[in-house]
Amino acid sequence: PFSCGKNSRCCGIIIHCMSEDKCPLRFEVEGEYRMLKKLNKVQYSKLIDIASTHDCGCVYPLSIAEGIQEGEIFAGSEGDYNKILFWVESGFAYLSGNIDEGFLNDIYDFMINRSKTDDKRFLLMSKDKYILDFFKTKDDISMEERYLFKYARKNNVLELPTEYELKEIDRALLAKIFGTIVPSLFWKDNNDFLKNGKGYCISCGDDIASWAFSAAVSTKEIDIGIETNPKYKKKGLGMIVANRMINYALEQGKNPVWACHYKNVASEKMAEKLGFLKTDECTIIKVTN
Repeated sequence: PFSCGKNSRCCGIIIHCMSEDKCPLRFEVEGEYRMLKKLNKVQYSKLIDIASTHDCGCVYPLSIAEGIQEGEIFAGSEGDYNKILFWVESGFAYLSGNIDEGFLNDIYDFMINRSKTDDKRFLLMSKDKYILDFFKTKDDISMEERYLFKYARKNNVLELPTEYELKEIDRALLAKIFGTIVPSLFWKDNNDFLKNGKGYCISCGDDIASWAFSAAVSTKEIDIGIETNPKYKKKGLGMIVANRMINYALEQGKNPVWACHYKNVASEKMAEKLGFLKTDECTIIKVTN
């Protein structure tokens, strides 16, 4: 939403950009300038340690810091890695480091202003009381809970009905997958997913009935995204294809990760049946529609 290479004015926001690699997002808010410093990708590897400490799960911030998936990282100022914002392709956002009120004001301004010009989601994940208390004072911010699960290594033997076929997702199958939780939400493009991600689907004739895939990948974890075509729900297909993704993660020596919205009872129950245990909760902070 913010053009680089020149100064511009959009929606009442003055934007001063130098280049794509060194682009401070600078907002004029009630006569005061605030800034988030967008980091160059060559700097991302310096943030692996701070990404690995996030209290709402590490796989998403690490997927950017380790260079596996696309995303953006912002700091409070040039060379200051003590206050960091990770913003992944899917729109999930994470704060790490010594977060203070000034940085939170920057984040809040960023959330409000970009929501007017950009369709990309901004869903800030946190369970830090200081951060939550700050956003609770904002009338245009809403909060919802998200459940976090850890895998307890349960061996599931699930049989696929004879009329269905379990397949690894390739380019042709990827083009047939349509829904809400799909690889295109989490990955830059199909090439990126096919190169660095993995997925499986269950087909019935020409239909893709259910699919599970790596929504986020780090060197130690894989977050699993899953969805079932409404036409094929309540047949146990989601369990089967999700179980295949769990096994894939374990085959790679990585821990499978599961999380869901607190109202998604079906996802919560499936996670428990697959061997996940709900271990924590965090809060989703977003601009009210």
